[in-house]
Parts: sequence; structure tokens; C-alpha cells
Amino acid sequence: MIQQHTVAQGETLLRIARQYGYKTSTALYNHPSNAEFRALRPDPNLIYPGDVITIPPKKEKFMPLRANSLNTFVVQNEKEYFRLQIIHEDGDDITGKRIVLNIGNQTIDTVLPSDGLVEVELNENDTLTAQVDLYLKEDQSSPSESFTAQVGHLDPIDTLSGVQARCNLLGFDCGTVDGVNGAKTKAGVRDFQYEHDLEVDGIAGKKTKAKLQQVFGS
Repeated sequence: MIQQHTVAQGETLLRIARQYGYKTSTALYNHPSNAEFRALRPDPNLIYPGDVITIPPKKEKFMPLRANSLNTFVVQNEKEYFRLQIIHEDGDDITGKRIVLNIGNQTIDTVLPSDGLVEVELNENDTLTAQVDLYLKEDQSSPSESFTAQVGHLDPIDTLSGVQARCNLLGFDCGTVDGVNGAKTKAGVRDFQYEHDLEVDGIAGKKTKAKLQQVFGS
């Protein structure tokens, strides 16, 4: 029996696949019944609440075995990663700055590379929420900046909450990500527009959203 799964906030395609007994996200993503979903989401790492994914019935596999000999099986198992890129809002070099990530039962205490990208392989049941502490000065006992990062909680660019979240992450303060177009959200959008030579009106229209998506990367 074919089922359909509606994506909820915070879900990833791999975790949805595992929920239904599949080992890889491609088992769902590449299935013919999900052609419409693939067209909508060409990057399987970017899925959004409300997306509908078809869950095809699992088929039993029968493997011919050789008698009186060793038979070898290879089981596919997809790995999951948490990736975070840190960029200083003033353009200052962050190479070598200390960063501490707490995600699931892992604590990663390392320094930032020149591109600011940190990658952590997740355990299968690790939480998708990370506590991030940055130490931007030498010999600091407490972090310069601390924040929480949530995988799978970025709404589409065509929603106001998606605009707010991207602006906040880029350093243009829109306040709480709540989908409400208040004074702080308009101020954050205006700051973004001014920085990128757009019409400064505080309205996240088509051109502003397109530029925001380009700058943010998704």
C-alpha cells in the first residue's frame, strides 16, 4: 500500500526514510512516484513543511546464494552531517577562532578554517539542534557569541518567516521569526535592501527575496 508523508517542521528526508524502514533518502527521492516532489525540490537537502512525499511499499529481495561457500552482502547506509558556516559580519578573518559545538551526545571543540565551514557527522538518533559557542578573542573563558542552530527549521523564501530567518542569519536583525511583519522586521529588510543596492522600502518583494536567496545560498 502506497502511503504519503507530509513534511513537518524539523524533518529531513533521510530521517523520514528511516521512519519507514529505508536506509537511504534516495530510496524515496529517486522513486518514480516522487517525480513531482523532485521537480519542486531539486535539492533533497532542502525540503519544507507541507511538502508531500510518497512512501512506496517495500519489496522483498531474493538473493541467489552459493552452497557450501561464503556469501558476502553489502548494506547501504547513508550518513548524515551537520554543516555550519560562520562568517564575520564585518568581514574580519575568523581563521583559527575557537568554536564549540554541542549536538546530540557529541561535543566538538575545534577552530574555524579559512572558509568558516564546520562539518560534523551525526549519530543516527542525534538531535538536530546544536548549541554553538564562539570564542573570537584569545584566552577567553566565556564565549563571545552563543546561539542555537536548528536543522530543518528554515522556512521557504516565499514566506515571511523564511525572509526573517535568512535576514537574521545574515546579520540583518528582523527580531523573532514569527511571520509577523512588524517594525523590527521592516527595519531588518530595509537594512538588507540598503546593503545590496535595492529599493529601500522595508517590503520583501520579488527582487528582495531573489537577492536574499542568492546571498544566503538557498
